[in-house]
Amino acid sequence: MLATKVLKRIGILLVLVLFIVNFALFNYGRQLLEPVDYNLTQEDKLVEIKPNTSINGIGEMLYQKGLIRSPFSFRTYLRVKDLARRVQAGHYKLNSGMSTPEIIDKLVRGKTANYTITVSEGARVEQVADLLARKGFDSDKFLELARTKDLEFLPERDDIKYNLEGFLFPNTYQIPYGSSERDVIRIMLNEFNKQVSPLEEQIEASDYDLHEIVTIASLIEGERKVAIEEPLIASVIYNRLERGMRLQLDATVQYSLPEHKSRLLYRDLEVDSPYNTYKISALPPGPINNPSLSAINSALNPAETEYLYYVATTGGYHEFTKTYQEHLEVQQRSNN
Repeated sequence: MLATKVLKRIGILLVLVLFIVNFALFNYGRQLLEPVDYNLTQEDKLVEIKPNTSINGIGEMLYQKGLIRSPFSFRTYLRVKDLARRVQAGHYKLNSGMSTPEIIDKLVRGKTANYTITVSEGARVEQVADLLARKGFDSDKFLELARTKDLEFLPERDDIKYNLEGFLFPNTYQIPYGSSERDVIRIMLNEFNKQVSPLEEQIEASDYDLHEIVTIASLIEGERKVAIEEPLIASVIYNRLERGMRLQLDATVQYSLPEHKSRLLYRDLEVDSPYNTYKISALPPGPINNPSLSAINSALNPAETEYLYYVATTGGYHEFTKTYQEHLEVQQRSNN
């Protein structure tokens, strides 16, 4: 009877010991999954996971970078959750304030690190190249691709400065880390196709092809200061083209010069360039910037006017006129 009581007590004690040990191990294991540093202001570290890297290799790398507490716990968590095969290669921004499950969630969802790049409306290819250079891309390589890249929807041309000018659609892009200059071009061209494809029927119904419409849109973009005037500027361009008049647009002179000027001089208007519409009696050979969708829409839907001239006034607006005499009078008033 006494022996039975002793054995029963020993059994209870063993169960209690096992419970305490398991509880301790559970707590220890849970602690190993917690953030290395609870400071929420930790800076992100850029981590590259290459294709076919083993789970062991990933865990060790994260441990060496001070991002996880234990490679073993990292591997164990992945296997218990059946996530080991779902980790995706790529570049990731991680920090030591993230728990191991949070890090694994990013790796499994493929939430890779991106560059945020904003191409402004009316930006030129060279300005896009400078923007990319600040993110670590090779601007010379980008410009070379911009000259020679064969557009899928347009033939490559030898008479223009950049084949890509006009087709790097203005937008804010999330460019994955590790992307090449060619990848960036592909992303921007895809965005152009996505935005402009709904206008395909309008373009086909017009008297101009896609390249010419984008060229006209770039002239509108280069000349206007306020978007509301885009259809009016479009009307002046078309009215002049129909009459065989030179467009005489300052924006084309700026494109022809080696660097932008805050104010053009009369001698600048004589620059020898196929883009200088003070010297040619037609459209320039290609776009002079990357126009917005609204400028492209204005090129397809100009206002119906008889305007042939406009003069800049206050607040970025223009005063539009039908005759040269009216144009001179507006100029005189503006100069007084």
